[in-house]
Amino acid sequence: MIRCVEETAVGASPSLGRVLFLSASVGGGHTRAAEAIAAGIRARAGRGALRYERADVVDTLAHATPWFRGAYRGMYLGLLERAPRVLGWLYRRSDRAYRGVRTRWATAHANLRGLREAIAAFAPDTIVSTHFLPSEYLAGLRRRGQLDARLVTVVTDVHVHGMWLADPCDRYLVAATSSKATLEANGVDARRIDVTGIPIDPAFAEPLSRDEARRRHDLPLDRPVILFSTGGACVGPIDALFADLLRLRTRCTIVAVCGRSELARATLERRLGRHPQGHAVDARVLGYTTSMHELMAAADLLVGKPGGLTSTECRARGLPMAIVHAVPGQEEHNAAELLAIGCAWRCPRGDALAPALDELLASPETLERMRGAARASATPRSGLLAADRLAEHFDRRRNGVIRG
Repeated sequence: MIRCVEETAVGASPSLGRVLFLSASVGGGHTRAAEAIAAGIRARAGRGALRYERADVVDTLAHATPWFRGAYRGMYLGLLERAPRVLGWLYRRSDRAYRGVRTRWATAHANLRGLREAIAAFAPDTIVSTHFLPSEYLAGLRRRGQLDARLVTVVTDVHVHGMWLADPCDRYLVAATSSKATLEANGVDARRIDVTGIPIDPAFAEPLSRDEARRRHDLPLDRPVILFSTGGACVGPIDALFADLLRLRTRCTIVAVCGRSELARATLERRLGRHPQGHAVDARVLGYTTSMHELMAAADLLVGKPGGLTSTECRARGLPMAIVHAVPGQEEHNAAELLAIGCAWRCPRGDALAPALDELLASPETLERMRGAARASATPRSGLLAADRLAEHFDRRRNGVIRG
């Protein structure tokens, strides 16, 4: 084992040393949360508020055996696509703190040798986990004396499912006071919990007017703009939902964002190719974009799933949400939170979708109330706040870290 050399400069800004972010490529939100905190660290370092040596984001599953990687992704995405009710049942059934840890840990340990090697090569001072898989696994390594880096768990949904609890874990960063209460009810000391909001990119904290955002993306100024987000996993009735949106009678522009899924993009482009010219709706289909903070500033409404990151980003931009196809389990909790706040509206299913959206778009008072509710509950600086909390609690000048 190698002990870190402590920095002793008097009055120097906090030093995070080497920070390793571990995500899991099941959907896009977990990785975006990790990237958001890393961006927050870089932004704070650029202003001299903290220092760091490295801050890398790593996909846990990229260092797993092919069997484990395929099974882990395939089971989740397969159930999400073909049996969402079963997925919801499994979510509720497994929502018990520390239940099934031994079996899950043993399976992970047999298949994550590559991750252990990557951690040893990186030699982190602090590991920040944005998915429960690495949190639970690394906590097990610590219990066995095989890992000495600090561990931080970032919960990327409002509800803290039992599988997020990891023991030992130095700190938890959570979305809301209700999230903190759940952890406390399961025995986590309140002093180890920070309510930061789900971390989003610091770009969402930068003011941007609707007109300027539309000019940047060549969007019209004289009609509503609707964002259609297919979600990171791009599952569910995406083609049917897009077809419903194209049937709107309200003169508007739809921007469909498909992320990294070329299949989803090709599917929607084929659908758009059959859309008649001169219709009230015009649309464009995008793939992966780094400009979501600008597109959300440009839009009047987002139609999509209530993922933790998307929901937080929308509120940061004061963007009302029309919720479709919530994943049973965590997204149902997210949806309930958004509906209670008043910044979201639940879309009806089937043929009623387009008429109901037309009615919503015809009510600027309703949309303005939703915008106000979104802004009032927003945490646009959550990525920066998470970076601040890491610097506050894990200043390497004050506490030496044993690297293993």
